[in-house]
Amino acid sequence: MQEAAAPRPSALGLQPGAFAASGRNGFAVALLLLAVAVLARLAFYGNPVIEGDEQFYLLVGDRLLQGTLPYVGVWDRKPVGLFLIYAAIRALGGEGIVQYQIVATLFAAGTAFLVTRIAAEVASSRGALFAGITYILWLNVFGGEGGQSPIFYNLPVAGAALLTLWAVARPGSPARLLGLGAAAMLAIGLAMQIKYTAVFEGMFFGCALLWAGWRSRAAPLRLLLCAAAWIACALLPTLAALASYAAMGELQAFVFANFTSVFQRNTAAVGSALGRLASMAGLLLPLAACAVLGLRMARRAAGKPEALRVAGFLAGWLAMAVAGVLLFGTYYNHYALPLLVPLSVAAASLLGSSAARLGPIPAMLALSLVAVTATGVITAMHLRSRGNGSEVRALAEAVTPGASLYVFDGETILYFLTRSPLPTPYVFPTHLNDLREVGGIGVDPVAELRRILASRPAFIATTDTTRPRINPASWALLSEALRTEYQPIRSVKIGNRNRVLYRRLR
Repeated sequence: MQEAAAPRPSALGLQPGAFAASGRNGFAVALLLLAVAVLARLAFYGNPVIEGDEQFYLLVGDRLLQGTLPYVGVWDRKPVGLFLIYAAIRALGGEGIVQYQIVATLFAAGTAFLVTRIAAEVASSRGALFAGITYILWLNVFGGEGGQSPIFYNLPVAGAALLTLWAVARPGSPARLLGLGAAAMLAIGLAMQIKYTAVFEGMFFGCALLWAGWRSRAAPLRLLLCAAAWIACALLPTLAALASYAAMGELQAFVFANFTSVFQRNTAAVGSALGRLASMAGLLLPLAACAVLGLRMARRAAGKPEALRVAGFLAGWLAMAVAGVLLFGTYYNHYALPLLVPLSVAAASLLGSSAARLGPIPAMLALSLVAVTATGVITAMHLRSRGNGSEVRALAEAVTPGASLYVFDGETILYFLTRSPLPTPYVFPTHLNDLREVGGIGVDPVAELRRILASRPAFIATTDTTRPRINPASWALLSEALRTEYQPIRSVKIGNRNRVLYRRLR
């Protein structure tokens, strides 16, 4: 009887342990991570107002299945791949809200599993497993408890990182390097069609692949051809989307929404983002400290050049991910979600060490306590400010099913719950009511609002008071229409603001 092959050691010479040694145990770890993800997100299942962005993504996915074309019938700057994911979720049936949250849970658990496989290259199997659990727990701290776009694109980015790491640590033959690089860059290309900020990590992975080829003494021409193939793989999904819109005669709409409009936003209207950056940094500090210490432990334990390359790759990946967040500029907390993958991997060596303690508490336990505590506080704040969904459902129940509705300032999910026809392509409220978008959406927001009001929507939902950054011209136009042509029929308090539903006077 032939003996089973010994499991391949990690780059640091560590045995991969139970979960990496066999497919059976790997499946058990995947199930464990899925259970952790479900428990971490269970309290949010069924809540339609977890975050404003994912309400909109679900609406667009739903209307896409009904024939509404993104960037034409409904407008946004996100890549079409994100809307295709939500359209696929809507094809599963059901109401759609629990369904997208379950699919997001599967993506979170899948990403956590890839975190364990990457971390196994620098840490013990226990540290790798703890890194995967850490990723799941910290998602909730940064608004990742639902279906924000990084929940979906972190999975292909983590896959690209693992493939690139294999190429960097063990490039092997030129054909192997080419294949690993092509697969990694295709994964980045898919991630870019969920959110374009994945390009920053993709640039680093591409440079790492070129360095691996140079180190393996590949001929310059061969390396140049490899680079061209890798770039083509990274661009392929975006070029496919662009070609599809060109075939439909909507190339200009695609290019403007995806590439041009972001530079026309009035970001000065947001004010200083330093406060948000400080808040994000403060929340990240415990995990970032563990990541720095973990990388130091990995480098100290490195006994051969291969291991040093792996540790260097992780440090470079983390640095580029941080640079991507800093360059984006607005620093809302959920923009930190892409950082959780490299941070969790980098912390693996520390989390798996029985000697690593933060005071009298083991590092993993301390980090988990911080994440759970922060999640509890942030969740309570969100429920207070956004509600648990019952409030927005109460507003939706007052709308005649299928009647025309316009949401000037409120929850986009109202269109979804009421099955209202869309009164404008600019249904995400801030596109028409926010000073940041003056000049940034390709039309005059006040003129578009005037057109909507002229169409005489049966219902209008808004807030009873103005807020910072509301376009005063839009607010004045709406207020006059509500005063003369509508009557309030329902008011629901959400946090310190009242959402008011108005019905048109007969």
